[in-house]
Amino acid sequence: MRGVLAAVVIWCCTTIPAPAQDAPRLPLVGVMVTGAANSETDSSATRLREELAALGDVEGRNLRLDFRSADGDARRYPEFAEAFVQEKARVIVVFTVAAARAAQRATRTIPIVAVVGDLVAEGFGISLAKPGSNITGVSMIEPEFEAKRLEILKEMLPAARRFGVLNDRTLASPARLQAREQGARVLGIELQTVDVRSPADFAAAFETLRAGGAEAVDIPGSSMLNVFGDQLGALALQYKLPAICELPHMATAGCLASYGTSLRELFGNLADLTDKMVKGASPADTPARQPTKFELVINLKTAEALGLTVPPSILARADEVIE
Repeated sequence: MRGVLAAVVIWCCTTIPAPAQDAPRLPLVGVMVTGAANSETDSSATRLREELAALGDVEGRNLRLDFRSADGDARRYPEFAEAFVQEKARVIVVFTVAAARAAQRATRTIPIVAVVGDLVAEGFGISLAKPGSNITGVSMIEPEFEAKRLEILKEMLPAARRFGVLNDRTLASPARLQAREQGARVLGIELQTVDVRSPADFAAAFETLRAGGAEAVDIPGSSMLNVFGDQLGALALQYKLPAICELPHMATAGCLASYGTSLRELFGNLADLTDKMVKGASPADTPARQPTKFELVINLKTAEALGLTVPPSILARADEVIE
């Protein structure tokens, strides 16, 4: 009986591998996020996990996910990139231009899947159809958003003549600035731009906008501004400045409206490209994606708090109305 028991123990030890032994053998996907990976204001980790799982890529079963959180400090990206290279990551996923540059400086062989404003204009690819480098991803065509957000804000505030712009200096590309200025000229409005580099600058920026006579504020999309959207929404309400932002959670937090890419489509594309890279596809030959679905969210609670009436034409076009 003792011999049978010993045989069973030996069989179990040799046929049921320990998770700690198995985990390192799974392909590693390294992800750099701007905010804290477990933060409610940065849902990137949750969304990416869900979309990958929908494709059959389940964390701990057939791949490993390693989220490195910058907490709003872009200077940490090079450290993360080097760590992923040392750990022989199969794919590196990034959400900002700064993170993409750090990753590409660290490696020219590991595939990088990036969400950036303009993949070609930023120098990451020869074309969207055939990037020709180790980076592919989602090119957000952000210049088009600049004029559209101003247009929506003007439609809600037809008498306004001066809009503030909260500008993340790390994403102030010439194309975005030109599109914004052109849109303002067409609408007959003056822009007051205030630069911010970190959340510590937010309150002072709103003080400057209010003192400068801004009647509303445009908050263009950037990884930092999106992550700290709750703070920005609260400040917009505090300073009674109608704000238009990019992501829906910012409208929920206090912005009057949000207009931008469908997050479901964005993370679906991101997961699909990551899945392809894990399975051996070449980023040089894998076409980058562009958004095709856009969402307008209106917060009527904010409108009421600001004493505004949202035009029926805007409400009719809204994908979501918060009441």
